[in-house]
Amino acid sequence: MKQQLSTILIGTFLLGGIATSTLISNDDTGKLGPADALILSSEEGDLAVTNKEGRLSWGEEKNSTVWSMGFMETGKALKQLLKADHFKDTREDLNAEIEDNISETRNALEAITEEAKTLTPEDPNFGEVRQQWQQLYDQFQRMQQLGADARGALYAEQMQESYKEIVEAVNVVAERMDIDMVLRFIPPGDDFEQGNPDSIIMQIRLRSALRTPEGVDITDEVLAELGLDD
Repeated sequence: MKQQLSTILIGTFLLGGIATSTLISNDDTGKLGPADALILSSEEGDLAVTNKEGRLSWGEEKNSTVWSMGFMETGKALKQLLKADHFKDTREDLNAEIEDNISETRNALEAITEEAKTLTPEDPNFGEVRQQWQQLYDQFQRMQQLGADARGALYAEQMQESYKEIVEAVNVVAERMDIDMVLRFIPPGDDFEQGNPDSIIMQIRLRSALRTPEGVDITDEVLAELGLDD
């Protein structure tokens, strides 16, 4: 026990001597170094901490590096980008085209529905009118589905385009702020948007950080880069 304590004291004095010597040699700047590496010892062996491309590193592998990290509230930017005039105009043009294509079938369906109301099952034209109504109704349903698919495809395309804009802005901000890795998240303290259990579960999953230190949320900086309001 005494031998171990003596070893610790000797190591402490040696480290203190090195630090003091370094500080004196740097004209009392308060800086320790420069040094090529910091060697940390343990029972498993020595660990050399070095400066590799401006990052703390303890090995040859890429993942043996301390990366700086930021968080971005992607949903806030995405919602605003999708409200852009050029996106809204494109959606409105598509809606007008769908409505124009479907209006003739809708009018025909409404007309034959009114005609069917005047007939009884005993009327000789009842079966034929009923068949025409069914054909028009099926056609109307198909056109509605095609319209819904077209709207969904356009919205998905606009979301992808907006996402690419966000990534580009994140890269610009990250380069400026010297951040290596940016994760998307919802701030843990934000209110939940009310919905069904599946919606709430998704919102919980997107809250990837349960607690974040001040300064790692770069949402405002990215929104400014995109020209959006925070």
